[in-house]
Amino acid sequence: MLRDLYSNLTAREQRALRWSAAATAVALWLSVAWADLWLLLAVPLFAAAFLVYRARHQDEPDEDDLDLL
Repeated sequence: MLRDLYSNLTAREQRALRWSAAATAVALWLSVAWADLWLLLAVPLFAAAFLVYRARHQDEPDEDDLDLL
């Protein structure tokens, strides 16, 4: 149902919807962080830690993926 609604929007309307969703997420994050300052720092720290973890472990092949033939 939502996918049909989204696919029927024009490209400009889809872009506006994505930007408004991002702005809403930022506003919600800041309003919650206003009550608890730790969230203001914790969310970016967790995101950065995840990106560093993903960058370091992305190039390591699994033992099952190695072809020994």
